[in-house]
Amino acid sequence: MRELEPADKALPEGSRAGRVLRDLALFLPHFALLLKRLIGDPRVPRRSKLVVGGTLLYLVSPLDVVPDFVPGLGQVDDVVVVLLAMHSLLNRIDESIVLEHWEGNVDLIRAVRSGLSAISQLLPGELERRV
Repeated sequence: MRELEPADKALPEGSRAGRVLRDLALFLPHFALLLKRLIGDPRVPRRSKLVVGGTLLYLVSPLDVVPDFVPGLGQVDDVVVVLLAMHSLLNRIDESIVLEHWEGNVDLIRAVRSGLSAISQLLPGELERRV
């Protein structure tokens, strides 16, 4: 029986593109694990835990701002809600706590945090403060 090789072996050694693709492919599983760990961490504010629960409820609820049966637009509201929730979580919880629970590439989660902060700057003032 042949041993399975790590995913990195399939890519040229030192391939930056290969590492980026691997990190992106693992982002969602790592992020799901991060959410689970943050919800269980007593240092995480209750409000942040409620954001996770509210976002999950919104995603599974049949009631949406834009109904899912509207092609294209029906999914945009879900994406916006997830991005706002991610911003709220990743930028309102101390970075050391997030990194303690993050199993993926540290540069990737920092880039996501930074990108979400930049996107939030595009929101109207009052909405941006609330998020």
